[in-house]
Amino acid sequence: METTEELYIRQKDLHLNIPESATVVGVGGVGSWVALDLALLGVKKLVLIDPDIVEEHNLNRTPFKETQIGEPKVVAISSLIKERRSATEIIPINKWVENLNKEEMKMASTDIIYDCRDTTVQLPFKSLPVITGGYNGKNITIQIMPNSKFGWGEVTRYTITPSYVVPPQLIAVLLVSALEQPPEFFNKSRYITFSSDEVLPTLLKSFIGVKQ
Repeated sequence: METTEELYIRQKDLHLNIPESATVVGVGGVGSWVALDLALLGVKKLVLIDPDIVEEHNLNRTPFKETQIGEPKVVAISSLIKERRSATEIIPINKWVENLNKEEMKMASTDIIYDCRDTTVQLPFKSLPVITGGYNGKNITIQIMPNSKFGWGEVTRYTITPSYVVPPQLIAVLLVSALEQPPEFFNKSRYITFSSDEVLPTLLKSFIGVKQ
């Protein structure tokens, strides 16, 4: 089914800053959900970069199917996206981002980059806004960078990866929701680390004292 205006009619009045294209580097625990959410949001072109294959231990925190074990992750998530948004243009690149050739680099230089890898190696892109995020146990880190300059500092990600103690969907939603911000939001580096233990109590505090 081709995408129609009716599909997004209920979000039309929100005036969202939906990019025409986006690149997701690393489509594992967080990145697979980011890629899927971007497609559902209406991003027309997605470049997906990851060298890995789907393994059984990935299934506790990703949308991948058991039948996709052994497939390249970029191929597996591409097929899941196509089931929901057949009109989305997807370019899957099954290799390390550091090994992209000139043509692949050109294709991957989209409107915005999502870095969802489990390492802290600097991205090879220049002068492109980057949203990056991950988790280690219950600790979540999210960063906005006005360019792809490395900025994670001493943060180490993914040494402990529980499935639904910290649902990766939570991080993916936070990363994708950054698109609700005006373009100037991405002109300044922003960084936050917090525990998933803080999320629900913080939200519930807003209800204290509210009359029923």
